[in-house]
Amino acid sequence: MFPLMLLKNKSGFTLLEVLIAFALLATLLTVIIQSQAETAFFLEKTGKQQLVQRVVMNELSKAERGCGTSMPTAGDGEFSGDHVLAGSHWQREVLEESYFLGMIQVIRISFRVSWENPKSDSDHVFESSILCGRR
Repeated sequence: MFPLMLLKNKSGFTLLEVLIAFALLATLLTVIIQSQAETAFFLEKTGKQQLVQRVVMNELSKAERGCGTSMPTAGDGEFSGDHVLAGSHWQREVLEESYFLGMIQVIRISFRVSWENPKSDSDHVFESSILCGRR
């Protein structure tokens, strides 16, 4: 009778409890791994966008500094092999605009960069503009 008493008082988990715990653990690990993969993808994408924004703002700053002496010309092309955005396309537009019934003449300089996303079929584009007073 003594051995039967030991078996009845023994504490532990049943097979069903262990299987449920493993199922919950597997589900949680799947969610965490998927979340980490998405985070890595968005970090890569955001890093590229920040780099493009810095390049565009640098180009527009150069154009703004040169507004008093020489106006940049419109053009387009591709960044060369030694540039950080090698393979990406750029386009610069220079447009004359007038405001307040033609009393104020300005020049809008726009710089646009487009690059391919290797993980999807769509291209990414960033564009920004500045206004320069006409001389």
